[in-house]
Amino acid sequence: MKNSIIKTQLLCKSFITDGEINNIIKNVDLDIYEGDFTVIMGSSGSGKSTLLYSLSGMDQVTTGKVFFDKEDITTMKEKDISKLRKNKLGFVFQGINLIPNLNVYENIVSPTYKTQFTRKAVEERVTYLMNKLELDTHKHKFPNQMSGGQRQKVAICRALINEPKILFADEPTGSLNSSQGESVLDIFTTIHTEGQSIVMVTHDLKAALRGNRILYIKDGRIDGELTLMEYNTDDLVQREEIVYKFLKSKGW
Repeated sequence: MKNSIIKTQLLCKSFITDGEINNIIKNVDLDIYEGDFTVIMGSSGSGKSTLLYSLSGMDQVTTGKVFFDKEDITTMKEKDISKLRKNKLGFVFQGINLIPNLNVYENIVSPTYKTQFTRKAVEERVTYLMNKLELDTHKHKFPNQMSGGQRQKVAICRALINEPKILFADEPTGSLNSSQGESVLDIFTTIHTEGQSIVMVTHDLKAALRGNRILYIKDGRIDGELTLMEYNTDDLVQREEIVYKFLKSKGW
């Protein structure tokens, strides 16, 4: 039996646009399980990114509950949510969002300030991550001296530096070319194999193949899900056929 790391109850998220209420997420009951690589897909405007931001505490929900490790984050004060995000969650975005006037090393270690980690632990962790993601020779470079794929690797290191219980990714390959995107997805597959829980929003079939669970969202509701075996290149053709068939059945 898998452990539910995030649980929602009747989750709703609405925005007011031009005086009218726009219901984006509608009464979603959902479990995100520890150790899973969960992929959220859906058409443009379906609510997939809004759902991710609601699950991660980056957006305040309109109604309903979100529990992280059985703790209701919807009742938390902002300072407590910020502490939770800093210490237990990691984030990777399409826009990458590195700090331009900090070098690679400084960008990666920036989330560790005012945390429980000792300087020695931070040094060991950043060395490990930079070696793992082949960034050790780029330590003193600035973001504008690197390719998009390299910058996203830095962003992944930064997201992992505090050993998050779950990594959230919103279209992490959306601004990369195919080879850069493949390299980033390989990293995600590797860290998931090592036990990292991941929730990723994507519109890309090749990215979706990396997950072991795919959630399809339509009009703000979970319209279906697909459970897969762990990613393996040996059965890639069959895996792609299964995922493509599932997505097509949902109107993708």
